[in-house]
Amino acid sequence: MHPTVREIDAAATRPLRQRILRPHQQIEDLVYAGDAAADTLHVGVFVDAQLVCIASAFHQPPPGEQRADAWQLRGVATDQTQQRRGYARLLLEWLEQALAERFGCRLIWCNARVAALPLYTALGYTIVSEPFDVPEIGPHVVMRRDVRASV
Repeated sequence: MHPTVREIDAAATRPLRQRILRPHQQIEDLVYAGDAAADTLHVGVFVDAQLVCIASAFHQPPPGEQRADAWQLRGVATDQTQQRRGYARLLLEWLEQALAERFGCRLIWCNARVAALPLYTALGYTIVSEPFDVPEIGPHVVMRRDVRASV
C-alpha cells in the first residue's frame, strides 16, 4: 500500500480531471492546450496500481510576466476516497523536483481553488491575486511558489 509517483500520459489524467474537478464537462472536453508539449509533465500517485492523484505542469509564465523558468500547475486532483492522506503533497513535491532538475524551473504557479488553499499554503505557495470566479467551478486565487535552486 505504499504510494508511488510516476509520469503518466495526458489521457490518463482525464478521468480524475472530469470526476473531481469538472463533472459538468465530458472527458473529451478536458484536453488542455499544451497537454502534448515536450516540456509538459503529467504525474500520478498510484496505490496498489490504482491512480489516485494527478497533476499536470505546463511551461507557461504567469499572466503579465515574461519568464522562461515558470510552469503552471493545472488539474491537481485526488480521488475523493483517497483525500487527506498526503498524496497531493507527495505528488507536488516530486513534480517540483522533476521540473527543477529537467527544465530549470524556478517558479511554479496556479489558479488555485479557494477550497484547496490549505494544501498550497502548507507547501509554501503564496496568494498573489484577489479572488476571482471561474464559471461553473467556483472561486479561485492565483498562487505561486519559488522553486529553490538546491532542489
